[in-house]
Amino acid sequence: MKRTHQRRDLQHDACAKVNLTLEVLGKRPDGYHQVASVMQTIELRDRLRFAPAGQISLTCNLASLETPDNLVLRAAALLQQHTGCEQGAEIHLEKAIPQAAGLGGGSSDAAVTLRGLNTLWGLDLGLEELRSLGASLGSDVPFFLQGGTALAEGRGELVKPLQPLPPVLFVLVVPQVEIPHKTAALYGHLSPAHYTGGEATQAVRRSLEEGRRPAGELLFNAFEAVAFGLFPQVEECRRAFLAAGAPWVRLAGSGPALYTFMTSAVKASTLVKRLREAGYRPWVTLAAPSP
Repeated sequence: MKRTHQRRDLQHDACAKVNLTLEVLGKRPDGYHQVASVMQTIELRDRLRFAPAGQISLTCNLASLETPDNLVLRAAALLQQHTGCEQGAEIHLEKAIPQAAGLGGGSSDAAVTLRGLNTLWGLDLGLEELRSLGASLGSDVPFFLQGGTALAEGRGELVKPLQPLPPVLFVLVVPQVEIPHKTAALYGHLSPAHYTGGEATQAVRRSLEEGRRPAGELLFNAFEAVAFGLFPQVEECRRAFLAAGAPWVRLAGSGPALYTFMTSAVKASTLVKRLREAGYRPWVTLAAPSP
């Protein structure tokens, strides 16, 4: 009787994120900036599928992302090199998170690739080892290996879990603006006057530890001080967001995505309707827990 072998295909979702706080504390001797950030994964997500193969390959619903410098391929190659694993994988990426929006899609895809191939190849690497590998791919990758609500420090690679954010509805808008070398440009325009001492991050952390939803006025993003002046389309979108009824608006990461959160589904629906009438394409989503 002929024996058949079933492929061990794996499927994992890669969640986007927002920064409830993003404080820049100063510049380090190694050239990186010291940050303190409360980060939160959200249900807006990409999907990755992994199947055994003789070599590593990537397909994507967006052909423009099928390039050697895609973080998915870089993560797979790094894991091979680190472990000496000679297995390959057919990887398919179904992209849904807006690109270069400050929502962390590429870093999340890289984290899921490390986690997925660790399982597919039977490597049995622990979380700390995967975090160390992820940090060499990008500062946000260690956070995405954990997800949920977390405190990120150092250059973003030092991650500690926090009490979960109480239930809210996130409403996001991504202004249609191309920002070349966005993160480097924003950091380049920060001065010591924009540095803070981590007070906003600690205030949000205390709210979470007490089981409370952080008030909008506690949330903070250092990049807003320069982004709204550098990129008028982002400031225009922020004003439209507020005019549509958002109680407050924050920049997600280095932007240009903007977000607010609400507790009322009725108010969130009204906000989405008004943003659409203003010509924007909003997303409504929930906080996502740790994988």
